[in-house]
Amino acid sequence: MLKQIYPVIGDEKDLPFYVIGIGIECWQYPVKRPDGYEYPQLFISRDGEGEITIDGSTYKLPKGCVFYIPPHCPHSYHALTESWTLNWICMSGSEVIPLLDKWKLNKFMYFPNCDAERLHRIMNRTYYTIKSDRLYGNHYASAQLYDLLIEYRKIADNRLSSFYTAHSIALADVLQFIEEHYSSQIKLSDLAQVAGFTEQHLCRLFKKNFQLRPMEYLAQVRIAHAKDLLVYSEKSIGEICEETGFQDSSYFSVVFKKYENVTPGEYRKIKA
Repeated sequence: MLKQIYPVIGDEKDLPFYVIGIGIECWQYPVKRPDGYEYPQLFISRDGEGEITIDGSTYKLPKGCVFYIPPHCPHSYHALTESWTLNWICMSGSEVIPLLDKWKLNKFMYFPNCDAERLHRIMNRTYYTIKSDRLYGNHYASAQLYDLLIEYRKIADNRLSSFYTAHSIALADVLQFIEEHYSSQIKLSDLAQVAGFTEQHLCRLFKKNFQLRPMEYLAQVRIAHAKDLLVYSEKSIGEICEETGFQDSSYFSVVFKKYENVTPGEYRKIKA
């Protein structure tokens, strides 16, 4: 069964990202475009091997290879094996090219040795989102296309190409632990134990991913919950302090003012 679709474009043209066409594991016939193609295209070589000629150079595209062709760039590609299947997506929107330009990725690029599995899953999900809802599918797919571009950037930057890595899972576990236990007395050693890392390594990961230390992140989560309680409950500041994991009201006020520039009492009056 051929899995490709070209959605009818209506008011999607107002979106920052939208899909022009998408195909999943499609048998690839030879393509020759001396004037290039109107839209940016992103591909995953899913099976077999192909070859592309672009900008005066020729590149082999083995199984698992990810490659990007910018708009209006002359190119041709064809199979080198009996069968060559690709995932492909053509995209548009007011922010697609500016974003790729900002990331310095709006040029031909190819990555023959990368983990493209999450990119494939996002493409597959995008295809079914559009297919399942012909009226609003492309609107929903707009967010998935942004996710796709971020994942492509990770691959291009030679970063971890999947969320499901040991470090990412460990960070997710720590974030979940903080969200579920912020009202308790949490120490850095507790968070390190949840992650399975040393305290120093956990601090480095938080700095790299959030530009914060773990305990600073915890404080921000507590303050966010305190703000909700100040606005949407009639509990005293002392009760809110206790419920959000602060040891005493004075320290709570100091931390709250550090992040919000006002005391808890002043915040409640402003939002009343």
